[in-house]
Amino acid sequence: MATPHQKKHVTASPFASRLRGICFGSYYWLTGRGHMLRGIDRSEQLYRAPRAMLEMESRRRLCRLLSHAIATVPYYRDMAGPLRRDLSEDTAISVLGQMPVLTKDVIRCEHKRLVSEEPGKKVRWNTSGGSTGEPIRLMQDCHMRQELTTNQLLFLSWLGYRLGDLHLLVWGAPAVTFERGFGLHDLIYQRVHNQVYLNCYTISDDVMEIWLRFINTRQPVVIEGYADAMYALSRRILEEQLQMHRPRGIITSAGVLLPTMMDTISAAFGRCPVLNRYGSREVGDVACSCLASRSLHVSELLYHIEIVDENERECPPGVEGDILVTLLTNFTMPLIRYRIEDRGIWDEGLCSCGRTTRRIAAITGRQSDYLLAANGSRVNGTALTTLLYDVPGIRRFQYRQTHPDRVKLSVVPLDARSQEQLSKDLPVRVKRLAGLLRGSTVEVVFVDEIVPSASGKHRYIINEIASTTNPTAHHQHAR
Repeated sequence: MATPHQKKHVTASPFASRLRGICFGSYYWLTGRGHMLRGIDRSEQLYRAPRAMLEMESRRRLCRLLSHAIATVPYYRDMAGPLRRDLSEDTAISVLGQMPVLTKDVIRCEHKRLVSEEPGKKVRWNTSGGSTGEPIRLMQDCHMRQELTTNQLLFLSWLGYRLGDLHLLVWGAPAVTFERGFGLHDLIYQRVHNQVYLNCYTISDDVMEIWLRFINTRQPVVIEGYADAMYALSRRILEEQLQMHRPRGIITSAGVLLPTMMDTISAAFGRCPVLNRYGSREVGDVACSCLASRSLHVSELLYHIEIVDENERECPPGVEGDILVTLLTNFTMPLIRYRIEDRGIWDEGLCSCGRTTRRIAAITGRQSDYLLAANGSRVNGTALTTLLYDVPGIRRFQYRQTHPDRVKLSVVPLDARSQEQLSKDLPVRVKRLAGLLRGSTVEVVFVDEIVPSASGKHRYIINEIASTTNPTAHHQHAR
């Protein structure tokens, strides 16, 4: 079906693309950061090296971080000082397992004592994303920021991205949302990297119309976006049968990307490849899927990842657990066994793409992304979201639990006609949900808008009683 979105296309000539690539590379070399570009190729080589070689390099980096933290960070010196004499590259992982888990509450209470007495250069403040409503402040140095940028470029290269290609970000932009505008440094960075931001902190029909026109007019090579924003846009494309520019690839983050969502996004953009990336503001991009598999390759040169049970024992492949992140690049404020408050499942075996990294089969959601059934068991967030993803006429939805036996399901319909049909279709799904919740009352409410979290991300599940109960007890009960 022809649409007004297709009338005009503006594409860069091969010469312009090559020129931008030269400018991009020159920017890095002239600013003394050429090593970051070399790091892309080096990382890819190591991730395709024999498994034993990658493990050896990862342990070396872990040993270096632990030695630095125990020697120069007051908190770790007090908590794990005696472990230093047993620390070596061969014992680094076992020593790590004896160190305490770092929670957000500990970071708030011990903030000053978590800062190294030998900090890195050009230290800046950063915060966690705050999707739980409780952001934390962290100190991050130049070395960490450069390593994370290299990692971002590496993941983009898996889609065939080349330096200087038009890179569209459907992303949260606080500066735009709150009318401050981007700073000069940000504007220069975006210009050099040929990046364009489309702010997705607020989404409406008019906003999506602007996005659609931009994509078909400017024809970005790669699109990077919030998972829920790209899914909402893709559903509209398919429902209205719009013909869209097919980018070289799409990469999503900032939320759980279910297989149904990935398939919808790919179908909306001409069956282009869609990669799923996992990370956060405070630690960066931890893992990303590839063209050969939906499992996520862990960036083992930058992170040591654990997936543990309620007793902090490593979970075997196929078993869901809490994710602990040890960031190998920040020597100013090391995050060691940081409980990021997400849950995941290890995959087993090596990927057919040829990379030898460990892989995460799925990120199943935040620790609070579940509902409690009337009998005290937990209902996983993936089951709850999957229940409604194939229901036509829904723009957005959100579960909110305020009491052990009551759940409110807020639904934003596409339009008045959709609401009328949903009034007939939803009772069947609600009945299934009530069965999962062992008889808890489920109230359906139609609303005009669902306000995003403080970080700008849409949360499908808000469990207000999770923080007042013992999640571990419920986890054990469910098992």
